[in-house]
Amino acid sequence: MNQAQRVLKLLTLFEERDRLCTKEIARLFSTNTRTIQRDMELLKEFLGDNLINPSRGCYALQNRKELFSYLKDSVKLRDFFEYIALFDEKFLSLFDVRDFPIINQVKKDVAKLYHVAERPIERLGDEKIEDIKEAIKSHRKADIRYIDRDNKIKHFKNIKPIKIIFAEGNWYLGAMTQEEENGGFKFLRVNFIKEFKLLPSTFQREMDAEEFIKRFQSLFQNYQTPSYEVVLEVDSFVARYFKVKKHLKSQKIIQERENGDLLVTFNINNEMEILPLVKKWLPHIRILSPQSLKMRLREDIEAYLKLG
Repeated sequence: MNQAQRVLKLLTLFEERDRLCTKEIARLFSTNTRTIQRDMELLKEFLGDNLINPSRGCYALQNRKELFSYLKDSVKLRDFFEYIALFDEKFLSLFDVRDFPIINQVKKDVAKLYHVAERPIERLGDEKIEDIKEAIKSHRKADIRYIDRDNKIKHFKNIKPIKIIFAEGNWYLGAMTQEEENGGFKFLRVNFIKEFKLLPSTFQREMDAEEFIKRFQSLFQNYQTPSYEVVLEVDSFVARYFKVKKHLKSQKIIQERENGDLLVTFNINNEMEILPLVKKWLPHIRILSPQSLKMRLREDIEAYLKLG
């Protein structure tokens, strides 16, 4: 039984019982109490103050009836299952159809209503992920073997795993390394980690790295580097795509002209945060400032044209 299945089962048990104790549940699930405690910690992230700890090793739900009446509301439940099915229909198998008969109808409706050309979530390798989670929770260092851009194995020694991050459709490990580049901070694609070896040594929390992960807007963003403003002119032909969506967190529309053109600003600290976006929307977008970014775009276009 994996963690998702255990957590769903815990919710079912909470509906039946006033309290759950880790020793009893560990025996029921054929696992250990520490595993159940981690499951409860995960539930706590979703349930917040609704999950309480009335006595050592035992857990209970406040407002239990209200919570489960919400979960059983047919409209809310349909939306919930439909959302899961869009990501990956296989996740629905974690739920018992006898308890949630609406699932079969949701599967039919999703097949009729939607076509997802690209699954928004990359699958995670099961072998390494539990060790990675343990390293983050217990602040333990690790050695890893990693497939780099040149498809060669690179060794990172004594890394400090900070967070597992979902960005741009893929899973990454945000980690502090001993390398000088980018202050040591790396986004490491989880599925490119060939080996993850937990070490006995621990480390103090890297508060700056944690804060960076909370606010970063692009995988190209540099760690602990001052940002600067970029001003773009977006013509009316594509303006609506910038009005309905922020392409980076820092995006601001500072002016909408009578002809429908937009002036849009971004705050970046690495030109690769913005250049792919500008190239995507050429010729309907223009860099107004800074001049250095305009020149870099010109160089890229000229280099491309020389290829013939």
